[in-house]
Amino acid sequence: MISTLFRSFSFTKLDKLKKTRQFLKNYSIRKKLGEGTFSTVWCAAEKKTGKEYAVKIIDKKHNKYDPKLVENEISILREVKHTNVIQLKEIIESKEKIYIVQEYAKGGELFEHLHTKECLTEKETARIITHILLGTKHLHSLGIVHRDLKPENVLLSNDSINSQIKISDFGLSERISKNGNLNTACGTPYYVAPEIIKRSGYGQHVDLWSIGVIMYVLLSGYTPFYADTIPKLFEKIKKGNIKFPKEQWGNISSSAIDLIKQFLVVSVPLRITINEALKHPWIVNEGKAPKKIVKSNKFSSNPYKKNKNFQKKDDEDKFIKNKIIEKHFWDWCNEII
Repeated sequence: MISTLFRSFSFTKLDKLKKTRQFLKNYSIRKKLGEGTFSTVWCAAEKKTGKEYAVKIIDKKHNKYDPKLVENEISILREVKHTNVIQLKEIIESKEKIYIVQEYAKGGELFEHLHTKECLTEKETARIITHILLGTKHLHSLGIVHRDLKPENVLLSNDSINSQIKISDFGLSERISKNGNLNTACGTPYYVAPEIIKRSGYGQHVDLWSIGVIMYVLLSGYTPFYADTIPKLFEKIKKGNIKFPKEQWGNISSSAIDLIKQFLVVSVPLRITINEALKHPWIVNEGKAPKKIVKSNKFSSNPYKKNKNFQKKDDEDKFIKNKIIEKHFWDWCNEII
């Protein structure tokens, strides 16, 4: 059954075939950008203008296809309008597919971009965090909690580190009333806020925690909390004890460290807000600090490989099994929290 969200796109069987043909008539598929559980993302050019878009093609026949998740993601995409949030162009639905045509960020993921950067300055990091804060502020103004902010979901509009930053992937995003709470355990383990783990009810502040983790990663090359199992990791996150080893943090300003500490406060009422973060001296002064901050070789698919806790292959294997970047983790979260 086509849901209420898609009723405006309802058509007969013949019309559905026409819709698919219309998509292929209007767009030329160029290259594959990525793949999810029940979807594939392609770069496609609009034939009329030559402009490139990212097209997420969802397979409605896949056994893991969840119409509610897709409906929620599309409804959010249709609502958000901000330069630091990925934009929706159009939606086309056929009998077996849903085509979500979105703005194409040619620079790709922030995380992957850092592999090619020789060094990252505090000024560059401050600009990135500012853009993420502005995009998140827009989401929060609409009553939307992202719930999965991480470098993999932050895109660059082009190959330059100074390009526009775009927040993407609203698969786990949810709407919340002004004084309401959410209870679903979801997110990416290394970026998830303690109140999500505690299942005590949470709101928009979880996104601020995730931004704090992102900032820590950008300035050091690894996340502030790590362990060889998810349960141990969650225990560390709930305690919130952050360390700033001199080896990685010796050349980083006290102002930057202060902002990270304010993001990563376990007590929600004491955690910094978006408006407060945007007024923080480190943000206002654009992170003015020593030029050389962090070498790009610290960034990898496993940012912990240089840490003594992950030197052995057995530990590496455990880490890979527990990372769960692409998977919604509430299925197993109930068992380990």
